[in-house]
This record gives sequence, C-alpha cells and structure tokens, in this order.
Amino acid sequence: MSLISDEHRQRFLLWLCTPPAERDPRSQEKLAEEFGYSPGSTALSKLKKDPEFLREWNELYLKTISAPDKKLGIMAVLEQTALDCDDPKHVQAAKAYFEIEGSLRPAGTTNVNVEPAKPVSGLSDEELEKLLSAGALDELAVRRELKEAAGE
Repeated sequence: MSLISDEHRQRFLLWLCTPPAERDPRSQEKLAEEFGYSPGSTALSKLKKDPEFLREWNELYLKTISAPDKKLGIMAVLEQTALDCDDPKHVQAAKAYFEIEGSLRPAGTTNVNVEPAKPVSGLSDEELEKLLSAGALDELAVRRELKEAAGE
C-alpha cells in the first residue's frame, strides 16, 4: 500500500502527463513539497517505479495523447502550415497531415487503402473518376471536421 494519498497520486499522474513547460509547479521536488514531503524526499521517485503506478501513468498518457480534440487542433495547425506555400515546412506538414488523418476516424470504423492493380494511366475514365471522387469526399469530410472543431 502506498503512503501517498489517492488525491496526491491522481494529481501526480496528471502532473506527469502535462508537458513540462506547462507544469505547475515546475519541478517534481516542488510538487513533493506541496504534498507535505520534506525537501529531498524520494517518495514520488519511488512511486514512479511502482508497477501499478506505471500502469496507471501509461494508461493516462495514452488517453491524453490520443484525445480527439487534441488531434483536431494539431491537424488544424498542420493544415494551415501545409497550405502556406511560403512556409519552408509545408511539405513536411502535408505529409504528417495525411499520415495521421486516418487516426481521427471513430473507433470501429475501417480505413481501407486500395492500391490499384495497374498503374493510374491504365485505369478507365470511370475507374479514375471513382478513385478521385472517393479521395475528394474524404478530404472534404476532414476539412469540415476541422472547421467544426475550430468553431467556424
């Protein structure tokens, strides 16, 4: 059984999953002092080695980084950068945008990537039209989601 209270344990977990620049207090030592531990205490460092705490930390971390609202915000910034041809990183932003675009789909939906058995030049006009319209519809849906998330 841990000597740290459940309230402090939860606060420490949240603190660990906060980007270092946004943490308050800035250091683990200061947080331990806020919890009432004496300066130099290793209680929080020891807690970070506890298997159950590590499991909880990892679980919260995965929930934090995969939250759809965070992804949508990142996607909006990537889209802005990708569309700005004057930005030297617009190609990398576009690539990143399309790499993570599929991870925004709700759980339980399937993203199927179909690769043509023949080169694009060998497709009929009808086959090419189907491929283009499917891609355009997907892009339009993503743009609408981004605009909704941005409050437009």
